[in-house]
Amino acid sequence: MNPSSMNKKFFLALTLMLNAAGLFAQQNFKYRAALPKTDSDGFYQISLLPPLVARAQNNLADLRIVDGAGKFVPYIFGNRLPVKNEASFAAFPEVKLSPQPDTATVFIADNQAHQTISELYLKLRNADVKRSVSLSGSDDLKHWYAIKENIGLTGAGSNTSGTYEQQLNFPSSTYRYFKIQISHQNKQPVAILQAGIYRQQQTVASVYEQLPAPMLSQLDSAGSSYVTLRFAEAYQVNKLHLNLLGIKYYRRPVNIYQVINGVHGLIAETEINSSRLPELYFSAKSQMLELQIVNGDNPALEVKGIVAYQSEQSLISYLKKGQSYYVLAGNEKATSPQYDLQFFTDSLQRSIKSIKPGAVTANPQYQNQSVPVAERTSPWLIWLAIAAVVAVLGLLTFKMMKEVNQRKEEEKGREEEV
Repeated sequence: MNPSSMNKKFFLALTLMLNAAGLFAQQNFKYRAALPKTDSDGFYQISLLPPLVARAQNNLADLRIVDGAGKFVPYIFGNRLPVKNEASFAAFPEVKLSPQPDTATVFIADNQAHQTISELYLKLRNADVKRSVSLSGSDDLKHWYAIKENIGLTGAGSNTSGTYEQQLNFPSSTYRYFKIQISHQNKQPVAILQAGIYRQQQTVASVYEQLPAPMLSQLDSAGSSYVTLRFAEAYQVNKLHLNLLGIKYYRRPVNIYQVINGVHGLIAETEINSSRLPELYFSAKSQMLELQIVNGDNPALEVKGIVAYQSEQSLISYLKKGQSYYVLAGNEKATSPQYDLQFFTDSLQRSIKSIKPGAVTANPQYQNQSVPVAERTSPWLIWLAIAAVVAVLGLLTFKMMKEVNQRKEEEKGREEEV
């Protein structure tokens, strides 16, 4: 057999195997959104628009970037970029409570000035472990309310200072106390040294993406008004702007519930006040929300309209010029990927060109596990196909080695004849 012909067959079989593996990896994701082709190689910031976030898990663990060949492409979240230290760091005093839980490291930061903040910076001793961070807030150290959960703890990377810093982004909050809780499930704890803010960055306004308008209904009953918001999808909601009519001066407590399968879950207690903008900040991912406005003995406020927003979120990944890429979502069983890129964020600039994915569509590679077996491609068939390709590769490799050895013997024989 001609060696050139055998090489072509070898690489063809290898390509078929890699493509089959790529298709198998993609078949568990229901949705995808195409990325625009870039005009140069480099890092790009990929905006996570509301329709894509709505189809992903609450903690976005199922997001993947895939290239045209079906291979996953590493990424980091936009809030994982390294923090530049030109600004002045202001550490919040630590409040120590006892007893400490056995399953988590707890650090309570005192926001004494009741500043409105949307980010905290943790200073930690170097560690490279998998942990989950939760953030909650309180005004009295007794009643705590969730702000953000399931935040991945970033590893220290290759620094020599002995400490590193992680940024936590969350909806704007005015709590007096912030509780940072790093779960370790009876493993060794992580050392949190400080928590605080950079004063220069406090003036940077949070960026939001406006959501499609929800359907509204209002029911006024004794002492309270109940305002229901129904969205077309389970969007991530971080801010509501209320258009209120009826009364010039008011100050009303507001309870915010997310409604899932008819069950009301309290997610925030706040207030609206005529002395400031009628805006509510919280974090929820639900198709239905309910606001309870406590009127007391006062006349009810009329909610004429509500504009909902999602906090800006993004992925950062290295994309090649002119190549096709997709963002995948919709895999309930997926867990957060761990890419080496998280250890090289110091090499990234904070000013990165932004791109937006196209419309979210059904992933043609998705294999619906709920349909009858006869109507879908069995994973075993795919693995059998991959095994067959591996067998062909092995056979071709064996033949190539055999021919090489045969040519060596022939050349050796000719040399002996000479």
